[in-house]
Amino acid sequence: MFNQYFGNYLLVKKLIKPEELRVILAEQKSVKVKLGVLAIDSGYMNASQVDRIHRFQAAKDRKFGELAIEEGYLTENQLNELLNAQKKSNILLGQLLIEKGLFSLEKYEAVLAQYREDSQLSNDEIQVLKNNDITQITKLFLKTLSIHDNSIPQEYFELFLRNIVRFIDDEIRMEPAVEVNSYPYDYLVTQRIEGEHLFFSGFAASETVLAKFASIYAEEALDRVDALAKDSLGEFLNCHNGLFLSELAHKGIELDLFPPEIKEAGIIKPDGKLYVIPCHLNFGKIDFIFAEANPDFTEKIANNK
Repeated sequence: MFNQYFGNYLLVKKLIKPEELRVILAEQKSVKVKLGVLAIDSGYMNASQVDRIHRFQAAKDRKFGELAIEEGYLTENQLNELLNAQKKSNILLGQLLIEKGLFSLEKYEAVLAQYREDSQLSNDEIQVLKNNDITQITKLFLKTLSIHDNSIPQEYFELFLRNIVRFIDDEIRMEPAVEVNSYPYDYLVTQRIEGEHLFFSGFAASETVLAKFASIYAEEALDRVDALAKDSLGEFLNCHNGLFLSELAHKGIELDLFPPEIKEAGIIKPDGKLYVIPCHLNFGKIDFIFAEANPDFTEKIANNK
């Protein structure tokens, strides 16, 4: 997921064009990540050191890691760490930027350092994104929740995120959870859950985005939120919630699930804390909604639609 965050940063800073990012992200899964780029990315080597090893390789038939250890740039443990990361890593965005001539090694190193500073993410948090560890990613973006027991929302959103990646889009980019006093929506997909641990959840978006979401899940072309799209959206959430409640039942927590609902043009008025987690997909943004209790709903005023 790190590529999505770093790529968005490059777009915001206007360091690359949207069409360049689209091409690069489309290629990332078919190319093997190089140790030199991984070494810069991890902070073990700088651009000039990597460039020096590349020049040595042009004159000697030696592996990058062997030469880097020989020159004192890497330890054995660091090389093993990079080799393990290379086996399970998708291509780093930086490597394709360099290979396509959009960035030099030096520019990539400088921009990466600036991103680390601007994002205000720690090195450990950036590593969480690089590892694609959904459990840790969930904790990272839900750390702002000020709910007494965070275990239920964390487990719920972790499963929701896994299902988005599995069925809808594996290049999702989240933002941290924010507490809001109310939430206006165009379309809201929700399902009432009641029992020992009462909470409210759902996801909201524009008609265009939800129609595309439904189209992907139903594997049918849909361009508006009609009856078929509503069935698809409801089925996605019902399957997700059914699985979540089944997992809770194994822990001795029994909850009741009501039929899914698609609400239109309203405002959520919470009874307690209400949180929104913006989730950016390839085709638009959805907002994941979570509250401690079932909220009230009011209609939007017509001229505010």
